[in-house]
Amino acid sequence: MNQIAQPQTFIGQRKPIFRLAAFVPFFLGAALYLSLIFAIFAALPLIYSHLRLGRVGGMLCSITNTAIIWALSGRENAAVYFVLAVVPAIAISECLKLKLRIEWNVVYTVVTTVLVSALLLVSYSHKYKINPLQKLDSFVEDVVHQVGANVEKYKATSSISSQDLEKFLVDPEMTKRNILYELPCAITITLLVLAVSNLLLVLRLNFNGVRSALGLQPGYFKTWRAPEHMVWPTLIAGFCIIVEIPVLSDIGLNVFKIFMAIYALQGLAITQYIFDLWGIKGFLRPLCYVLAVAILLPLVISIGFFDLWFNFREKFKTTQ
Repeated sequence: MNQIAQPQTFIGQRKPIFRLAAFVPFFLGAALYLSLIFAIFAALPLIYSHLRLGRVGGMLCSITNTAIIWALSGRENAAVYFVLAVVPAIAISECLKLKLRIEWNVVYTVVTTVLVSALLLVSYSHKYKINPLQKLDSFVEDVVHQVGANVEKYKATSSISSQDLEKFLVDPEMTKRNILYELPCAITITLLVLAVSNLLLVLRLNFNGVRSALGLQPGYFKTWRAPEHMVWPTLIAGFCIIVEIPVLSDIGLNVFKIFMAIYALQGLAITQYIFDLWGIKGFLRPLCYVLAVAILLPLVISIGFFDLWFNFREKFKTTQ
């Protein structure tokens, strides 16, 4: 029976250089987070420490990295790091130890992160007697006004005319309302991308033999499909947007965008399958991924959504 290898302590019969390397996760998570560019992978060293060193070693690693963030950039950043790195790392590693399906791992990670964030927000609000909704409203309003001022400067120094910019300047209140109403799906999609990115990288790097323990092949993601029954709530959410009932439409829009993000992942899985089929490797492969997400994202989402009916992987395979 395949099992995740038992955690090992970082003190063992190894050469000094390997003993020192075992301490890298104790500061690498903070370094990735502070780099901003690689902040999305700040949870990765913590997941490694949880799988490799056990729960005690993983918690010590998490506390050390959080303390570094606190010392270098303040309490607020440490709280954000805790929510976006420590909590997902614990959730992902525990789900891997329990050998849950990858889909459930992602769901539990996102839900746990949201619940912990809400708990911290409520605690902070209670301690300092602050209404979190009013605080959020004023924060978004300040951001909209600041961006509006920058847009005015941009228009004054540029001959380019944009309808989107005009709408933004004409009705900033509507812009603020749209941001607030779409914030739940934006947060959920961000956490979804964070969980999926770190989990796929853990499986790719095969921390502590986790991939073989779960019975997954290296190319697992390229064969992945969203649950077939998910198409029905997606269609219902789309219908709620069309009928334009105030509250129902806003809820439908948030739910619809979250489902589209999931179908985008299926579209990327199909893209990976096609790249393997066509032999696209090396530097060209990540470049194609960037182009697919940055320019052809609607196409990627459509491929993922309609794959239920068209089975694109089988069609591309038969054309070879």
